[in-house]
Amino acid sequence: MVYKILADAIVVTHFLWILFMLSGFVLTLTGFFWKGFFDRWLFRALHLLGIAYVSLLAIMGKYCPLTLWENTLRARYDPTLTYPGSFMIHYAEKLVYPDINPLVIRIPTTFIAVVTIVAFIIKPPTKIRRMFKW
Repeated sequence: MVYKILADAIVVTHFLWILFMLSGFVLTLTGFFWKGFFDRWLFRALHLLGIAYVSLLAIMGKYCPLTLWENTLRARYDPTLTYPGSFMIHYAEKLVYPDINPLVIRIPTTFIAVVTIVAFIIKPPTKIRRMFKW
């Protein structure tokens, strides 16, 4: 039972991670177009590192460690509860799509990463700009 609870907690954590990645992207774009709207250097730096990591995993065709960990815990609880493939694809298929191509996740993830990196370079947070005298 402990394995199932831990696996469910990882699903919640995974969902919160996805929300952080998507909301960070929206906030970064908003701050890029409206000066001073979103200048939280720690949030933006963590988001930049996170989205770079996520997009690298997507480009390499690797699964998120949270997905692997969840499947390992589910297999320990009940081997019939595991699923092959990506967390996002598994849950997106259940909710919306009967059959989804992994590129549907990889392309937007890579796009978000590129835009986030460019926004961070062109308009870094004030604190980082001062540190490096941009």
